[in-house]
Amino acid sequence: MSIATPALLYGNRMKLAVLLAVLALSQALMAVLLAETIDQLHGGGTLLGWPMLPVAAGLTGLAGLALLSERWAGERFAQSFVIDCREALYKAVMRHRGEGNDARWLTGLVNDMAALRNYALRGTVRLWTSTLSACGATIWVGLAMPELRLALAPLALGVGCMILLTRPLSRAITDQRTQRGRMNRFFVRRVRIAMADLPVTNGHGYRTLANHSEELKHLSVRRAVLAGCMSAAIAVSGLLATLIVATQAVASGTVASIAGSLTLIAFISGRLMETSRALHARIGGGIALARLGQMLARPAKPHSLAQTRPQTTFRASLPKVKDKAGMNEPRI
Repeated sequence: MSIATPALLYGNRMKLAVLLAVLALSQALMAVLLAETIDQLHGGGTLLGWPMLPVAAGLTGLAGLALLSERWAGERFAQSFVIDCREALYKAVMRHRGEGNDARWLTGLVNDMAALRNYALRGTVRLWTSTLSACGATIWVGLAMPELRLALAPLALGVGCMILLTRPLSRAITDQRTQRGRMNRFFVRRVRIAMADLPVTNGHGYRTLANHSEELKHLSVRRAVLAGCMSAAIAVSGLLATLIVATQAVASGTVASIAGSLTLIAFISGRLMETSRALHARIGGGIALARLGQMLARPAKPHSLAQTRPQTTFRASLPKVKDKAGMNEPRI
């Protein structure tokens, strides 16, 4: 019987996902209120009798507290998922005892766990929270601030470019992980031969290592370029949106009151930038998750358990000596 891949939203992780959604929307609310407060600073207005400067400082502190809480909840979410994945993979290892080919399992237990953490933390939590925050602030701008609607156009184009780049980035990450797996398996085989001092009939593998390393270098550079293009698209769109806001303010003679508008545009751009990085992590982690599912679904060979030798305890192998009472005790 195969082992199921752990569900991402299961048990306590469902509650953490709801908490993260609330925190993300609260950050968007804080950004909107802070932008309005900054605009009111120039007029010396008050909020419920309080001066605007202490109100702005308080909102900034609350936003920082929400961000810190988001990081705490996100890490708990990710670690819970990784623990479930590690336990499932370890159960699969026990089912496949005696089959050999330990390089595949070692790669999963070591390399894939880091990718799965990125998938849960950055690829799921950060994608979830950054998208909610950006969408919440964007909806507010579109409904309540018609003078900023034109500035949303370049941001929408940046999001479109980011989405278009996800497919080639996915192919690049797949190729890179495949090549890294080849090199890891090569290392495991060579280290096993070297440590056992076994005879080598096909050379020491320096040329093979150089070829694997060169290919991995090219694939890593390709992945980095595509990920950089996603981030660049969002960065350029944010700069264009800022330029539009500044141009409109100069044309209308309201330059002194654009600080709040720029705050909102900067918040949306920053959250979209985090979304692009989260997409990158989700694609890479999704490949690792699919690999984990394949490993867990692989049936064990019928003879694998029959070939395993019975385990003996450590104490049973210890020499025994007689104590003063004449009883046999293991020598420790």
